[in-house]
Amino acid sequence: MKHAPVFLLTFILLSGCVTGNNPVAKPDPSEEIAMKKDATVVLLHGQGRTRLSMVILSKRFRSAGYQTLNFPYNQTIRSLDEISGQLVEFIGQKVKTSDYHLIGHSLGNVIIRNAFRKDYPDGLGKIVMLAPPNQPAHLAKYFKKNLIYRMFTGDSGQKLSEEKFYRDLPIPRVPFGVIAGDKGQRLTFSEPNDGVVTVESTKLEGMADWVLLHHGHTFIMNCKDTFEYCVRFIESGRFKQPESN
Repeated sequence: MKHAPVFLLTFILLSGCVTGNNPVAKPDPSEEIAMKKDATVVLLHGQGRTRLSMVILSKRFRSAGYQTLNFPYNQTIRSLDEISGQLVEFIGQKVKTSDYHLIGHSLGNVIIRNAFRKDYPDGLGKIVMLAPPNQPAHLAKYFKKNLIYRMFTGDSGQKLSEEKFYRDLPIPRVPFGVIAGDKGQRLTFSEPNDGVVTVESTKLEGMADWVLLHHGHTFIMNCKDTFEYCVRFIESGRFKQPESN
């Protein structure tokens, strides 16, 4: 298993979007016009990534009439609590609309949840979680004693493997939905997964809705149907079944 990290990196880089089994709905023109209102989508990237990983999703939301903001953070030099505080400050300083929504990928969702220990600025509407580790992350437990992993992920990498941390992690106090992926791997998993987290571990008590797409963890945010589901949830609070083309 000493070559597992290399295998996983290769697998993740090759895990693109598969949309053939997930038809997307044709947007209602009247709904699209309604979206051009006073609302901002704040995007949070995942562990080991940068804001660039959320650029495609950001552009799609802008085309739908939203303002967007991409929250920058670096988990290798800042603690999870520090990053969560920075998120709250970022929203307070940068959001200029009356309403805003949060979309996180992977670790971004842990940051969003952890920030509920503080007070989010007024106007928070809905949250969409993309491939969230809502229970102790399988790979975090697998690599938690690896020094390189610990240096790369900071204190957040360690916490993602701890049962106690998740027991104390706040559940969002606004409507939230979860989008999970199942285009995974079998080297370190014995159950359905997206290559990084198990399908089951994405679920969280209190979620308004949950949907499973056949995408890998790393690029799930770039898939067109992921965007369509995000918009539907922000509009209605549910992941409505897309219509067939």
